[in-house]
Amino acid sequence: MILIVPFASQTVVPALPTYENVPITSYGKLGLEATKWITSFQVTPLNDTWGIPFSDDRAWGLDPYFFDNGTITAGVGNITAGVRQRFAYLIGGHDAGEGAYAALNAYLETQDPRYLDIFNVYYNYFQFSQIPGARTVTPAITVTKVSGKNITVDDSGYWAEQASVSAGDNGTFGGGSDQTSLQAVYPAAEHGNPIAASLIAYYRATNDTSVLPMLNRYGNWLVRIQIHTGQYAGAFPVTQYYFAIGWKPRMYETTESAWILAELYMVTGNQTYLNASQAAANYMLSRQLIGPQWVGTPVYGALPYEWNETHYTNTVLTNHAGFTILAWSQLYRLTGNTRYLNAARKYANWLLSFQVTSAETEWGNHTYANDSYAVGGFYYGYDTAKREFGSGVAESLWSASYSIPALFMLSQITGNQTYRYSAVLAANWLTRMRYPDQTLIPLQALAVTKYPLSSWWGLFPQYYQPDMREITKVGIVSFVNEGAANQSLIKDRHPSWFEQTFSVDFNLIDYQMASRGPTYMKMIWSWWPDLGFEPRYGGDIAFGAYATDGYLSFNATFDNTNQILNEIENLAGSTSAWLPLNVTASRNQARELLTGATESFGSGWYALANAQAREALSHAEAALNYVELMMPITQGNELLIVGVAITLALLILSNAHWYRKSKPHKASLRRRRQRHA
Repeated sequence: MILIVPFASQTVVPALPTYENVPITSYGKLGLEATKWITSFQVTPLNDTWGIPFSDDRAWGLDPYFFDNGTITAGVGNITAGVRQRFAYLIGGHDAGEGAYAALNAYLETQDPRYLDIFNVYYNYFQFSQIPGARTVTPAITVTKVSGKNITVDDSGYWAEQASVSAGDNGTFGGGSDQTSLQAVYPAAEHGNPIAASLIAYYRATNDTSVLPMLNRYGNWLVRIQIHTGQYAGAFPVTQYYFAIGWKPRMYETTESAWILAELYMVTGNQTYLNASQAAANYMLSRQLIGPQWVGTPVYGALPYEWNETHYTNTVLTNHAGFTILAWSQLYRLTGNTRYLNAARKYANWLLSFQVTSAETEWGNHTYANDSYAVGGFYYGYDTAKREFGSGVAESLWSASYSIPALFMLSQITGNQTYRYSAVLAANWLTRMRYPDQTLIPLQALAVTKYPLSSWWGLFPQYYQPDMREITKVGIVSFVNEGAANQSLIKDRHPSWFEQTFSVDFNLIDYQMASRGPTYMKMIWSWWPDLGFEPRYGGDIAFGAYATDGYLSFNATFDNTNQILNEIENLAGSTSAWLPLNVTASRNQARELLTGATESFGSGWYALANAQAREALSHAEAALNYVELMMPITQGNELLIVGVAITLALLILSNAHWYRKSKPHKASLRRRRQRHA
């Protein structure tokens, strides 16, 4: 097990105050709620007090892919939604990375050790699931035949992202006969990058060098699978040969990897990572839609999404918007190449045109300005071939969440406050993306039935669909009208095993939610007519919420700390020699933490920067308390010294008086000056 060392651990000041009682902003509270949500589905050791307990440690630290009709990762492969569960996939890569990042930020926000316990379960999974590993069944090197040719695939350094768990002979989970297989089923940068991001954040927070070999192994894998022209493909074993026979890249992996590689370079100093990051970023530059044919269109400045099939598409999506801006912005900071900055600006301006805003706002799209739940979100996509948004009008959580720190960073670099306002608007939108239900609902989760406090759609929706025409198209409105006329018509005539076991009717649950009105019809859009959710939505929201909290809180904390340090200097000044070593150490630690906080803030790690600044503040306040307590004592010592000096002076003067009577004395230089003044 590992333990995050708090920033204050090296100080020698006793009983140092923590910042646990500092008021948490609404964004911080949102991040904590989202963290509790995603981590409540973490597969955990049997004795842990959260998550889904399971006996096989190979599944510990993974998060379920999704729930559908009450069953874990249902509707995948040979799993049927609603049946008595005998087999489950637990997708850990993407979801565990987001959960670990959220748990780490929750600890930075609160210093609550329970979030360390949660992070440690994830961290242990990262350690033993990296290939090659004794607990993984995926070998580092495999040979596969593609189009009649043998192709070698090297997955060393990648994390086995899936535990395939099957029930034992008795047909239920939790017994000794359960079978767990930890393997790399979808080896893609999309699944490894979130883990890398959480480990980079951990290293920045602790300077624990033991994590660097893990990051370097993954970084080498990320470089190795990169297509020579800079881009990345989707979830399948990638080689140059795949690209040669017509497989095309996916822009999501390319943009995210460009950012992660830049961050890996910053913590390791490995030039190879910077080169690979620039190669991906340069490919992105080559695909940016800025040609004359795109001027005046809704996609000018965007990147085509691209898919790992056998064709390119110019359809644009906002799901990788945050990574795009983060990658180009960070590379501009590292290289000074203005091409990256110019591209980031054009892209961000396009992104802002996809943000729903109020009528008086100078940027954005005002089509749904009267829908308060829509304002602040970003449209998901635009089909350039059909020249329409269609269902792409839907606003996704991750489009907003990952754009938030990116827009903050670009605002810092350019001084353009519009990007900052856009990020805050998106954060405010996230606070509204929450189901109002407060009901304990059963979910079939391996060896236990879990009862989270939420709705059957989870705690957070995947999308918000502001266009009622799209809602009508999928039949939600007609379904509600039919149920209003006669609810018996919409009851499930063939209830599943799950419905019979837990006395629920998913059709009626659909009706009850949708009949609340258009707002809730729009929030259940993406799963209709199924009932399901992905726990990772909590990770998405936490990412944006903590970034907002850190960015908006940092300057006040930083300035307050600086002010206290200056006050210490003014008070201690000439009496600094009287300060104990522990107080001096605390003051110096505050300065060092502020320096680190400034670097973290400039690099876009806002939650960490704010945590470092808050820790610096606690050191500064502790030092100030000591100085203020010691000043009367110090001043008393000075009076004693002055008193002794006056007594000695009087004795000397008295002796001098009798001496002068017997011997002429020349006036002093000072007296001469006074006379001539």
